[in-house]
Amino acid sequence: SLCKYPNEILMCLLNCHIHVVHLNHSLRQDATADADFVREHSTRLGLPFTGHTVELPELIKQWKLSVEAAGRQARYEFYESASSQVGATKVALGHHKDDIAETVLMNLIRGAGSNGLKGIKPIRDGKYIRPLAHFNRNEIENYLKSIGVVPRQDETNQDTRFLRNRIRHELIPLLEQNYNKNIRTGLCRTAEILSSESDYLDKIAHDAFIECKLSSTQSDCIIIDRESFLQYNIVLQRRILRNCISEIIGQVSDFSFEHCSAILKNIHGDKPNTVITLPNDLQFRRAYQQLIFEKEPVRTTDFQYDLVVPGNTYLSELDVEIEASVCDISQEGLSPIPDGTFDAFFDYDTIQLPLTVRNRQRGDRFQPFGMKGTKKIKDLLMDAKVPRYERERIPLVLSGNEIVWVIGFTTNERYKVQSKTQTILHLTYGNDEIYS
Repeated sequence: SLCKYPNEILMCLLNCHIHVVHLNHSLRQDATADADFVREHSTRLGLPFTGHTVELPELIKQWKLSVEAAGRQARYEFYESASSQVGATKVALGHHKDDIAETVLMNLIRGAGSNGLKGIKPIRDGKYIRPLAHFNRNEIENYLKSIGVVPRQDETNQDTRFLRNRIRHELIPLLEQNYNKNIRTGLCRTAEILSSESDYLDKIAHDAFIECKLSSTQSDCIIIDRESFLQYNIVLQRRILRNCISEIIGQVSDFSFEHCSAILKNIHGDKPNTVITLPNDLQFRRAYQQLIFEKEPVRTTDFQYDLVVPGNTYLSELDVEIEASVCDISQEGLSPIPDGTFDAFFDYDTIQLPLTVRNRQRGDRFQPFGMKGTKKIKDLLMDAKVPRYERERIPLVLSGNEIVWVIGFTTNERYKVQSKTQTILHLTYGNDEIYS
């Protein structure tokens, strides 16, 4: 029989080899028997076999996922590892036509869009293929019966605690009996139509994503220009957001309609600074006209240091030094008065030592250089369109209880160098920028 030598036949007909793999999830007592069944059939057919076991109950706790989601992630990690080890270029999965119909109906019940209603694609990422996608379960079982193979049944497929199994054993039979006897075919047709339309929209949305995307020095940060984003229809806006998530973490399975709606509400709203926490340690930030997706950053903790004058003071939270020096105004070679952003001069005789440096506190205010009145630090940073999250990183230098320098922005008018100044305090902040 040709079936005894499948690799030789496939090599001749399709120029490919088969390597069988099986993952034991350790969810059932007879799971080991399933693995033995696959191994025995592989041996009988002369096919190489690779088996692996994971403790899925432990992975469910570790990954904080449902049984189905954790099982899927474990399988695909195993497929990637196994295909890499054996040099496989394709991974053939056993999904069939009934699986596609069940997936469409399950996603419809959950409220999915066209991405969810396109079901299971016959080919994904050019690597994962489903050669049985055009055959239903009965056709496959009849074929196995014709060649004398008795399939092994997974008893969990009968467990109606799972939504897919309730759809398979209860809902679809009810629909076939009372509404449409060809419901499975109809659902698969819907999936095929929506798959083509969704792929087309995905291409347009990806082009739009590229147009809206701003450059970023961080690999795990996507920045979108809000004004460009708002030029697109809501259909493309949703898909642009999915592109942002996908580019950072590689998948969007945990990115729900509710997450998307919350983000869009903030983008279209009047508040220029908002933050939304997303799954997988991601967050969305609107910072005025920038829409930012990033790995949730470690917050800058409150800090306070006494400045060494003269000398250097290291700020570990910001990984930067402040250099302080004192000199006579008549000293030869004294540089021109700096602009007060990252390099500043002060009238030393007006300064009360020790100087301190800290991040801002509620109610902070000072008299900006060139102004007669005082201004809240909060308002100064808002006017400069500094995102709310970044404001906690701005260091302030204080003389006693009074702010003399908002580093990166301006100095206090009361401490400026004047014609009567005899001694200068020179402070230099080590970075050329406060926030990235």
